[in-house]
Amino acid sequence: MTKSLHAIIAGAGIAGLTAGLMLARSGHRVTILERTSVLEEAGAGLQLSPNATAIYASLGILDRIQRFALAPEALRVRRARDGVEIMNLQYGPLAEMRWGAPHLAIHRADLQRVLVETIAANPAITIVTGTEVLGFAAASNGIQVGARSQSQTSGDGNVRFDGDILIGADGLKSSVRDRLGLGEADQPVYSNRTAWRALLPASLAPREALTLETNLWLGPKAHLVHYPLRGGDLVNIVAIVEDHWHRDTDGEFWLRDGNPREIKARYASWHPQARNLINAVQEWKSWPLFDRVPTTRWSVDRVILIGDAAHPVMPFLAQGACLAIEDAAALTAALTATNGQINTAISLFEKKRLVRAAELRIASRRQGAIYHMSGPFAMARDFVMGKLDRDRLMARLDWIYKYRV
Repeated sequence: MTKSLHAIIAGAGIAGLTAGLMLARSGHRVTILERTSVLEEAGAGLQLSPNATAIYASLGILDRIQRFALAPEALRVRRARDGVEIMNLQYGPLAEMRWGAPHLAIHRADLQRVLVETIAANPAITIVTGTEVLGFAAASNGIQVGARSQSQTSGDGNVRFDGDILIGADGLKSSVRDRLGLGEADQPVYSNRTAWRALLPASLAPREALTLETNLWLGPKAHLVHYPLRGGDLVNIVAIVEDHWHRDTDGEFWLRDGNPREIKARYASWHPQARNLINAVQEWKSWPLFDRVPTTRWSVDRVILIGDAAHPVMPFLAQGACLAIEDAAALTAALTATNGQINTAISLFEKKRLVRAAELRIASRRQGAIYHMSGPFAMARDFVMGKLDRDRLMARLDWIYKYRV
């Protein structure tokens, strides 16, 4: 049996919650520190491909997740200017047959709810909200994590947690990563692309947007993705455009309300079906996409980063959340394989995951360039995509979807 550890996780997002469940299942005690005071049901839709759903199946919670999810029957790709269908990948039941687990679309809040409710029934896991990591000090026999608690009614609000390993799962703006001393060059870099996200009630959506499929529209320097969620009650819409740097009044460049007129103007020359969907949306969130310069390590001593804190990835292959879920399973597997030897486990984890993350990062950036082609390059892309049959198209995804930790 693996040596039992106390793992402290910073961040109660998808990465942190999944890691907590994986570690507890392997006999470890887990404390999850979340900086916000309430685990809000926020966000929009995300895709869980078979490399991720297989992990939730191993945890025994996939059935619960599927109650809130939809399984798209096809991927339909169309040309922006005239709506011509470039490709129609009808995979349906073949997805699970080929890749060993289902491909799902789910609201992020629904996935988070299943994870939190599962954790609430597990006495080995504690979630502490309103608590932000301020620093840490590692020793040969453990790690001390200093944090500030919003719930402290006396003193300076500082609290301490003692454990064996600290896992930074606190996202792109990771406070744990900031304290690892990876250098100024390690700061997030704006990718010159912005994602506009919206959840449109089905009652307001064009009928063709309610079909149980993932729709992808390709245009010059922009693309559009939409698919139904929550039993068809909502349509998840993501419009990604090449953009320039903007800053909010407080100097931050982050999630903000988007002006509908701005996004309508960007898609004014697109086919009426795409325009009708965009025009139906009254509330948008504008989400700049950040990247990082690749690094050769995500750890120092007993501290390790996972998910976006370690390796943000562009969304063009829909693998950001899936990569974080893989990380959670891989770190647990490394601790098991090394019988809880922290430094050896972290080294093993990095050896495997640095390669996987780099491959997906490169492939995602390449896919984004392909999506946003124009002129003769776009014509060549459309011709090639149109000639690929279903088996060849699915085979191109095998290296992503068949991957198992």
